[in-house]
Amino acid sequence: MKRLIPGIIVVVSLVIYAAVSSFTDGSGTSPQRDAGQQALAQVEEGIQNGNFAPDFSLETLSGEKTNLSDYRGKVVFLNFWATWCPPCKAEMPHMQDFYEENSEEVEIVAVNLTSNDSVDSVEEFVKEYDVTFPVLLDVEGEQAEKFATITIPTTYIIDRNGIIKQRLVGPMSKDKMEELVSSVQ
Repeated sequence: MKRLIPGIIVVVSLVIYAAVSSFTDGSGTSPQRDAGQQALAQVEEGIQNGNFAPDFSLETLSGEKTNLSDYRGKVVFLNFWATWCPPCKAEMPHMQDFYEENSEEVEIVAVNLTSNDSVDSVEEFVKEYDVTFPVLLDVEGEQAEKFATITIPTTYIIDRNGIIKQRLVGPMSKDKMEELVSSVQ
């Protein structure tokens, strides 16, 4: 019996190894994960639901360059707005409250249409409304055009993988933002 124990251990180890190997490709990833990554690789870039959001680089008020792709891994509210827009003013306190409670999992990226605004106005607005989420400056209006922003505010809800899940035109309340983020997760 003692002679059989090492043999039994070897056989059991081989069975376990075979079972684990059948669920991975040897690199430690599962075929399902690889299929998911392949599916993501086939997603088109665009501004429609189900598209990868087009990446871009804009400066913050402090002059830092920021890319939309920097926020992958979080749900992103990509919000296009202006300081002179009454609905934008109405939603900012809701956005700030939501951000303060959810900033570990969610990012708000507020793209100011600086081509129709001024940096001074944006700085004053950010101070007045105590905005702490990233505010980017679209000085040339290129991103507003790329994202077909005709009416403001316009917000794109983007999942953790960078895929657009929804486009919302008009102001958001904190409750609406909570509803939107729960539908994406």
